[in-house]
Order: sequence, then C-alpha cells, then structure tokens
Amino acid sequence: MKHKNSKHFSSARLLLALLLLWLIGIGAGCAKKELPKLPPAAGEGAPAPTKIPTLKELDLSGPSVAKDLGVRAGTGSLQALDYAALGPKETGLLAAIAVDEGDRVKKGQVLFKIDPVQAEIAVEQAKAALTTAKVAQSQAQLDLDRTKSLRERGSVPEDVLDQTKSRLDAFTSQVAQANAAVSMAQRHLSNMTVTSPIDGIVSEKRMNLGETATLMPPSVVLVVQNIDVLELRARLPETSLKTVRQGAQITVRFPATGETRAVTIKRIAPTVDVRTRTIEIVAEIPNADNSLKAGMLAEVAYAGTDGPSTANVNTAPEAQTGGDRAAR
Repeated sequence: MKHKNSKHFSSARLLLALLLLWLIGIGAGCAKKELPKLPPAAGEGAPAPTKIPTLKELDLSGPSVAKDLGVRAGTGSLQALDYAALGPKETGLLAAIAVDEGDRVKKGQVLFKIDPVQAEIAVEQAKAALTTAKVAQSQAQLDLDRTKSLRERGSVPEDVLDQTKSRLDAFTSQVAQANAAVSMAQRHLSNMTVTSPIDGIVSEKRMNLGETATLMPPSVVLVVQNIDVLELRARLPETSLKTVRQGAQITVRFPATGETRAVTIKRIAPTVDVRTRTIEIVAEIPNADNSLKAGMLAEVAYAGTDGPSTANVNTAPEAQTGGDRAAR
C-alpha cells in the first residue's frame, strides 16, 4: 500500500514538471513576437504632412453664395422684428384660449383668459365694502350737522363738535380706501384677459386649457411674431470692416428656398467679439408675402476689396417696419 502511494506521488510530480515546462515554452514564444513598428516622424517612410488650407482657400470654401459670386462671406439668421412671448398677468387656470398656432392676430385682440371667478368675487366684496363706508360717511355727516346746530344754541360743548368732525374725516378716509380697493379689484379682474400687443402671427402655443399659468416663475402661453419685416443678424470676420459700411449693400442667399436678395446694412455692432474675431451686422428684410421664416439660415456675401458687392438679384418690395423687438 505504501509502495502504491509513493508511485502515485512520483507520477503527480512528473506531470507537474511537464506542465511547468509547457508554460515556460509558451512564454518564450510570446516574447519572441515583435510588436508592430510605428512609422518614423520624419525622413524616409514618414507619412505625408497634412495640408493646411490658406486663408483664400478657407474663404472660398464658405457658403455657396460666396463661391457663386467670388466674394467673401459669412452666415447669419433671420429674426422677427416684432416678437412677444405672452404669459398671464395673474396666476390661475387657463379658462379659454381664443387662437391657435398659425392664426393672424391684431393688436388688442383677445388671446386667452385666466379663470376669473375669484377676481369677480373680489370685485363684489370691494364694492360692498365701499357701500358700507359711504353709509358710515353719510351718518357721520348727519351727526356733524346736528352737532353744529346744537353748538350754535350752546347745548353741547366745543369738544363734542370737534369729535364729530374727526369722526366724519375718518369715515371719509375709509371711503377713499374703499374706492382704491374697488379699482384694485377691477384691475385684477381685467388682468384675467390677455390681448396681443402687436399685429402678427401666433408662432407657438405652449400651454393648453386647464393648465395653471403662473406669474412667477413666468409661464409663456403663446408667442406672437410679426414677420412682415425680418431682421437679419450675421457675423462677419473683423477684416470685413475694410469694405463693409453702414448703408452699404450686401448679398444674402437663403439655402432653404434658394432665394437671393440684395439688402442694405442698417447698423454695425460697435464692438468686435474677441473670441471669434467677428463683427455683427444688422439689416432689415421686407417680407410682405411671408415667404421667409424667422430662424432661417442666411448666407451673406460681401466684397473682398473696396467697393460694394454686385450681383444680379431680386430686391424685395418695400414694407413698413414695426416697432423694436420685444425680446430684448
């Protein structure tokens, strides 16, 4: 039995030794494998350097309108000249919304209403308080008249007359306060109705009936924009200041519609953006047919040398401009 155990142990040691030799052989084989060689940074076998485009190449690789006309270019976007994001003047439930997206509205037209029940009750309470104050004032006036008559006959002392006058003054003050409360309640009730401050189109409807519109934080229920005249805001390289001037014409192309127009620069920003080295220009674009939309991308081309840009374009008809844009 002892001999068999010794023989079994010897066999196990032999197998273990063979396993170790096999693992050592695998490790040696892996060590002989060579890692892939990286190309040299310079000299023979080095990759070709990346071509860096010149400023002229960058200019001509800009918007297509610049390629077509062979001039320099920048990009911008259209904004509504008149814009109003409308919310409630008082917090409450939306009881009625009189318009929908895409509807044309006039200045002063009712757009939506907040539930007026509480405001109507407040008006009635204020009117009742005013009536009570007026009754008290009338009574105080009668007491004063009676006291004056008695004082003339010497039936009451002077201090009683003074007290009666003071009481009338107090009730008169209460009437004034009650009148102010009625005006405040009526103002609160009128705030339940929101009207359009401009002529335009309802571009967004952000809330629905039954939702709570809050004054703080402000809720936006509807957005109204007048796009009969659009404002173009574009950024050009600061080097464009060599040729771009207020009152000069630039060429604007709208990739979405393929339309090209010549517009006049209304103003140029007084400062250059130090991060992008660009200057903002602003122009107004008549849009009586509403073919252009707020937010649309615009490609702006301007002359790279002294003199205005030239192109065969259709100039849009003149249209009356609105007020300054409400959104700052």
